[in-house]
Amino acid sequence: GLAWLTAGGKRCRVLIMTGPWIEGVDPSTIKVLPKGGYFPQEICEVLSVTNNSDMTTDYFEKDKIVLTDTHILHQQAKEAA
Repeated sequence: GLAWLTAGGKRCRVLIMTGPWIEGVDPSTIKVLPKGGYFPQEICEVLSVTNNSDMTTDYFEKDKIVLTDTHILHQQAKEAA
């Protein structure tokens, strides 16, 4: 579902997806994606943001946050999804 994520004093509109989105992903895993493609720097500084873009192969990925069921924000994200 759509929600707002606030961290480091900055708000960002996000899409929250529950797993599994591909085979082999733990069904309790949650992925948080920014609606604009990239999280603001303030959010990147306080949360673990992943982006596996590879400039040498022209593979570009948008930012994401992956929450396992042990993450402190997992339950809140699950309710928002």
